[in-house]
Amino acid sequence: MVAVFLSVLFGCVPTPEDGEAADISGQPVRLTLLHTSDIHSRLYEYDFTPSFTDNSLGLQDGMGPYGGLAEMAYILKRERAKSARTLHLDSGDCFQGAVVFNQFSGEAEFRGMSLTGLDAAVVANHEFDKGAANLAVQGATWANFDLLAANYDFADADLPYASELEDIVLPSALFDLDGLRVGVIGMGNISSLNSIYDQSNSMGIRVIEPGEAIPDEAAKLRGEGADLIVVLSHLGLETDIENAKLYKDIDIILGGHNHIALDPPLVVENEETGKRIPIVHSGAFAKFVGRLDLVVQDGEILSTDYQLFPVDDTVPQDPEVAELLIEYKEQLDYDLNLTQKIGYAESELTRYGSTGGDSMLGNLTAEAMRFYPGVETEIALTNTLGIRSDIPAGDITLDTLYNSMPFDNTVTTMFLSGREVQELLDYSTERSTERGCESQIQVAGIRFTMDCAEAKAKDILINGVPLEENGTYELATNNYIAHGGSGFEVLERNTTQVDTGVSIRDIVKQAISSAGSLPQPGIASEDERIKTVY
Repeated sequence: MVAVFLSVLFGCVPTPEDGEAADISGQPVRLTLLHTSDIHSRLYEYDFTPSFTDNSLGLQDGMGPYGGLAEMAYILKRERAKSARTLHLDSGDCFQGAVVFNQFSGEAEFRGMSLTGLDAAVVANHEFDKGAANLAVQGATWANFDLLAANYDFADADLPYASELEDIVLPSALFDLDGLRVGVIGMGNISSLNSIYDQSNSMGIRVIEPGEAIPDEAAKLRGEGADLIVVLSHLGLETDIENAKLYKDIDIILGGHNHIALDPPLVVENEETGKRIPIVHSGAFAKFVGRLDLVVQDGEILSTDYQLFPVDDTVPQDPEVAELLIEYKEQLDYDLNLTQKIGYAESELTRYGSTGGDSMLGNLTAEAMRFYPGVETEIALTNTLGIRSDIPAGDITLDTLYNSMPFDNTVTTMFLSGREVQELLDYSTERSTERGCESQIQVAGIRFTMDCAEAKAKDILINGVPLEENGTYELATNNYIAHGGSGFEVLERNTTQVDTGVSIRDIVKQAISSAGSLPQPGIASEDERIKTVY
């Protein structure tokens, strides 16, 4: 009875009306898992230049605009109609990445995802971007699907909305698909928990390690009759691989967080059982929909097949989702006039540097922060991942800027000693080294060598002068990393912080408008202020 109640309440596929599930013992049956991940509020189609990897996966140049939830819904409903036993599972981070989230706080995302027929989604880090209270409200009001996270324990009931989240975020769900019982365990992102805040307060989430959460939930689901165990993960590919090796009850992992698509999926052998476990990652930013087909007999996967569907201009819109999104689009146009032109890009403005160091948009952002009236610091530093997409060649509109810089970050200033500047750049270099020597920061007023061979910052110049260990330097940064986001502890512990309240996106908008056309020498151009050594 509990399973049936949860099925109705949270949108699971129900058992037959007479309560008698089909007897499939000894029979091979087909199961289809539709997979999406890291949509990041790309509810509307958008333009960008597909990468080489995108091309190799079927997303071709000249086939834009790309993405859009109505287009994804068309694919999802089309594919669901082809299979008798189907689940649509999402690996999280449907919030944050476009202006629709800034204005409507996730309402449009949860309503739209519900209309696609989504069965369950893992709660990932960006679902908390407007606080725990907002997640609780949006989830309770609009999510007609399961929200899952077995490794989040909202243990501190004294914190706002902790008890509400405890009620709506389940560790796992069991789906009965005409006799085939599929258990789904949610695993939320752990590495970003230091970035989860409810206003100024830490969420107080108790982290449950995979070695405890996965076996415990798997045992519970097996006890309830689960034939298969799916881990719906936002832990990242490396951790997914490790979990597949270690935990014997896992049959399938559907993952996200790294914004990658795998075709074909990885297959990892479990160290204890020798079982071969498929790991599926289906991309990000509404660019792809994944379909994993399995033949299962008595809980054993006999065969798998995978398709990755690109979401381009050839894909029609699902009328139901398209109609829903029109109302939000009309309100956005009324409130913000997103089509207004704020500048012109003579060529594509990129968020990553061509050599792994400083980038066009990174330099534009850091310089704009440093010189903004009322800020005017010696140096500036921001995180590269705060810039989420390139700006295509052509007219730069407000909508384009929001897509590139979706976060509502503000400028925080503080004073650092020379030793702290060294520590800051050393940490940034170490972090970048772990990510293929691709700089995770963008700077102004600073030049240095990012030595990835030794994971150290060297030859540091501050406005052309060698860094002085005992010197004092005023820094402008963003409030996210100032609060310790992405592990920037050297900033978090600083006691001289002043949050100016000035929006970084507004600062960049003004810089683009003042320049008119970009790039220009010294404005939105690379200049090797961050040199990379491998």
